[in-house]
Amino acid sequence: MYEVISGLPPYHDVNHDKNLAIKICQGLRPRFSNFKVPQLIVNLVKRCLDANPINRPELLKQIEEAEKINNSLPTSCIPSTCLSYETHSKAIYTSRLLNFNNLPEPKNSDDYYNEQNDNIISEKFS
Repeated sequence: MYEVISGLPPYHDVNHDKNLAIKICQGLRPRFSNFKVPQLIVNLVKRCLDANPINRPELLKQIEEAEKINNSLPTSCIPSTCLSYETHSKAIYTSRLLNFNNLPEPKNSDDYYNEQNDNIISEKFS
């Protein structure tokens, strides 16, 4: 979801290793720092990335809700933008096994979204 919104793969600028996996379990989440994001989307991303899988939204319900919102919005032409970014040389986007002896319990970072309020659009879409 982050990549669709930002055009950037999550964690594209860091090494994809066991330290990144541990940091994600400790609450690290992708940042919305260089682009404006509607509050509705921020809330959905936060729910999708919840450490507890039970708190994550169901896909079919999200599709239905998105279709309702899309049908209620006026049609407009959105210009495409070309992004350019550097990928970390050790950012690997393939699955691989990382063996951990005692991985910490996953948790949400409470201040993750609080730091980024400058780029959150508080418009209601309903």
